[in-house]
Amino acid sequence: MSPAAATMPAAVFADLGRLEVVDRPVPVLERPDDLLLAVEACGICGSDLQILNVPPGHPATIGVVLGHEFVAVVDETGQAVTGLARGDRVVVEPNIACGHCAWCKRGLLNQCENLTTVGIFRDGGLAPRVIVPAAQCHRISDRLPGAIAALTEPLSTVVHGVRQTAVFPGETATVIGAGPIGLMFVALLQLAGATVFAVEPSSERAELAERLGAARVVDPTRENAPAAVREATGGLGSDIVVDAVGSQLPAALDLVRRAGRILLFGVNSQARAEVAQQRITRNELTILGSYVGDRVFGDAIRLLEQGRLDLAPLVTHRIGLEELPASVDELRAGRAVKVEVEFA
Repeated sequence: MSPAAATMPAAVFADLGRLEVVDRPVPVLERPDDLLLAVEACGICGSDLQILNVPPGHPATIGVVLGHEFVAVVDETGQAVTGLARGDRVVVEPNIACGHCAWCKRGLLNQCENLTTVGIFRDGGLAPRVIVPAAQCHRISDRLPGAIAALTEPLSTVVHGVRQTAVFPGETATVIGAGPIGLMFVALLQLAGATVFAVEPSSERAELAERLGAARVVDPTRENAPAAVREATGGLGSDIVVDAVGSQLPAALDLVRRAGRILLFGVNSQARAEVAQQRITRNELTILGSYVGDRVFGDAIRLLEQGRLDLAPLVTHRIGLEELPASVDELRAGRAVKVEVEFA
């Protein structure tokens, strides 16, 4: 895009349930510690779909340019920026903590009372240009394809979640849901030494789970998933269960072994679950919540740069911005796994 261009196309959360590609002014640097970035590729997240649900399953600012999973090149730097220069390739850590509230003072940046997010509450990467604080940007190798580099943000959240599970080589782990996040959990848990099962009704996503390291994928519409996992684990159940959907706590309780761990990862603010608390108490279960990530971006970058994870199979659609509304329908119908919007 020419620097002289007055407007640019942008994918905007226009209103409840509505995503629109509209013309927006090209942003201009105003703060000395900001960067103007030229976006290379931006992924569509499950939380973007939740934002567009009616009622929304995830909060967002109406009118915002969506997109929080992106890789970009520095186009212009604010006067106070050091360590980054025009032409540097970066990925963006979208969650911005205030640094001053009680939770930030305790080092819990992802629990910040004033947490805001690029691409959800302030303009994000589904446009050719975006303004981002320099502190949120991390260099990434030019050797990685854009569609893979743009996976850094979702991978970082999975790195955070896998760390919380305290997985140990030789354990078993079951992932409920083989969407992009669930598939990343499959790959990373397998890399950490676990035998991984997945619960997923889609045959296409089941095949991807196997490609990424799942020892077995159970279709819950065709067989009893808890019975299948118990059979594969000598009657015990899974050491670790990950709900990558955001509404599967009852199912997780049926899959986990006694004294096992359940990681609740997916976010759906509309989901409700009724459980028998005695099951948790009697079976000494550990229930863990996992929200975004905290100081894990560098680890995700290293995993991608070192080639430890082959996540290329996740990217099923690479599109232009004008194709995005139709691709959202494909995602909702389960006919796409990871959609990446690429900018020339």
